[in-house]
Amino acid sequence: MLSKLVQKTKFLIAALAFVIACIAGFNFLILQQESILRKYFIETPQEELKEAHLSLANSLSKYFDRENKYSTLEQVTDYIKRYGKTALFELFFIFQDKDSSMKQISKIGITTVSNAVLSSGNVYPAAIDSGNIEGYLMVMIKGSDSTELAEGMLKYKIISYSLRLIFLLLVTALLMILFYHDYSAKMRLARDMAEIKASNDGLTELHTHEHFMKALDIEVEKVNIYDTPLALLMLDIDHFKNFNDTYGHMAGDAVLQEVSKIIRISTRASDILARYGGEEFSVIVPYVAKPGDIAGRRRIADFLREIKNVAERIRRNVEENTVEFNSNSLKVTISIGVAFYYKKAHGLATADLIQKADSALYQAKRHGRNRVCINRGLVTDERDDYKKNDQDKKANA
Repeated sequence: MLSKLVQKTKFLIAALAFVIACIAGFNFLILQQESILRKYFIETPQEELKEAHLSLANSLSKYFDRENKYSTLEQVTDYIKRYGKTALFELFFIFQDKDSSMKQISKIGITTVSNAVLSSGNVYPAAIDSGNIEGYLMVMIKGSDSTELAEGMLKYKIISYSLRLIFLLLVTALLMILFYHDYSAKMRLARDMAEIKASNDGLTELHTHEHFMKALDIEVEKVNIYDTPLALLMLDIDHFKNFNDTYGHMAGDAVLQEVSKIIRISTRASDILARYGGEEFSVIVPYVAKPGDIAGRRRIADFLREIKNVAERIRRNVEENTVEFNSNSLKVTISIGVAFYYKKAHGLATADLIQKADSALYQAKRHGRNRVCINRGLVTDERDDYKKNDQDKKANA
């Protein structure tokens, strides 16, 4: 006990000495900073002149963007020849030519330059010809060089970075003392956040296949225990391979991301969404009790209607949406298979539910895609296909 007390006292003394040293070093650097600021920035007008030049460069850049946003390359060349050089400043427009060489438009016309020219002055991103030509506007302010100002700025940066380092060390020391007992809680929080991140697919931000399987096991167990309905939606993007083959895998990724967003906004907050694999998604639709629910067939009919609404809403929203990729408008459709359990299933396994949803998905694809097919349950094997138009939405008994 005494040994622990001595160790804690030594730690506190060392921490206090460290804090005092940090404060002393901080105050010393503050005094040095004030001295440099007084010499280089207060007693001389150089800094004000630099700010004025920067403000002028910003104004010239904004004016150039406004005047030449829709101008052609020839019009920009004429603009710079007219207004690009005065006694105070000079303008240059730098862009990459069709042959991948860097070109510069100046008072004398168009010349070839290297990338090093971009470090010569104030450089601003600029686009002309309605955004078809992207480049940079370089503004050279004349008479702004100052060796003394540059030396002062260098010393100011060195001391400023030193101040940040000392301040960081001081805060770290204080946090070690104040939040020593919270360290384990923070570690638990970091671990929990890592687990949550690991359970989400990086591309679509939906749950992973592994998380989906665990969640489905839990929901199936609820079916066996509480005798509640359960539905599983298996969704597959129609002709997904065509997007990759025609537009590239980046287009396929864009389609996956857009479809996942539509699924997210088209489902209920209680539904569990996952990327099952590749272009296939899954949605677990658990039964959510509502006030005034009636047990028996009425409850089953209401739940089945809700499942139909969810599935059809996803299908319709995907069909009506357009994925924009590299100036291409991609039309996407999705096929959905639904497995629906409404009776207590003795020995019901997760694989059974997935197999029935897959079977319904196969039926949806076999009958023309862009539709929903419902496999009603464990005992009966009725299927309910309906298309996007009103006539095909009627269930086949």
